[in-house]
Order: sequence, then structure tokens, then C-alpha cells
Amino acid sequence: MRQSAVKMMIQEYISFLRMMELWFHGAHHLTRGESFSGDHVNLYGKIYQGIGLQFDPAVEKGIGLFGDECGDPMVITAQALTIMSEYPSPRELPPAGIAAVGLQIEKDFLKFSQNIYNELKRAGAMTLGLDDMIMANANAHEGYYYLLQQRIKSSLNR
Repeated sequence: MRQSAVKMMIQEYISFLRMMELWFHGAHHLTRGESFSGDHVNLYGKIYQGIGLQFDPAVEKGIGLFGDECGDPMVITAQALTIMSEYPSPRELPPAGIAAVGLQIEKDFLKFSQNIYNELKRAGAMTLGLDDMIMANANAHEGYYYLLQQRIKSSLNR
């Protein structure tokens, strides 16, 4: 795999993080109804703030390993918007629908993370630190997946 293809994967990973931070921050602002307090602070607030803490280290690692292009805000924002366009806005959804789309986003990110991890290993581009970052982020997102899954179960009276 060429270095440019590896760089593109890292840029997409960074952009996916940015997209999730924006989407879940929107969910935090736009949630409503009976579950507002819990969803606003303990679910979406926790998720978007956690993703925000992942974003900066991912960009810095991308720049350090693959070059300044990984920190280009124009590229990151454009890719984040492309990814986000695959999902409905939280504004368009009822409270349980926000959680359901959030769950799908997390599922997709975990699958993407597994794929990028495998591709980077195959390409010989995986460093110990990059391995650790992707795994630690995946671990956090599995926790967010669990929270969203429980939120949906609650709304469906399961």
C-alpha cells in the first residue's frame, strides 16, 4: 500500500472523529422530551466531550507520522461533512431516534476502526502508539455503543 493511501486512511479516521463530535454535540443541544436531562448531560454530553478529547491527539499523531496534510482543517471538515451526510440530523429525529442513529454511527465507526487497523497493519504502517490510540479509542466507543444501546432499550420498554 502506498504512503498516500495510508495518509488518506488516517485523514478519514480523523474526519470521522470530527463528524461524530459535531453530530453528538448537535444531539446534546437538540435532545428533548422526558429523557432530556439524562440524554443532554449523561449521554450525548459524555459522548461528544469524550470524542473531543480523542480528536486532537489523532490529528497530532497523523501529522507526526504522515505529514501536515493530516491537520488540514479544510480537508477534515469536507470529509466530516461527507460522512455526516450519510446520517439524518438529530434535529429531524424524535428522542429515541437520535439514540438509534447515534448507535448506528458508533457501530459504523467501530467497523471502520477495525478495517483501518487491519489495513495499517497489512501496510506495515502501524506504530505502537498508533495501535494504542486506535485501540483506546475503540474501547471508549464500545462504551458509548453500550450506553446508546441501553438508551434505546429503555425507550422501547425492554
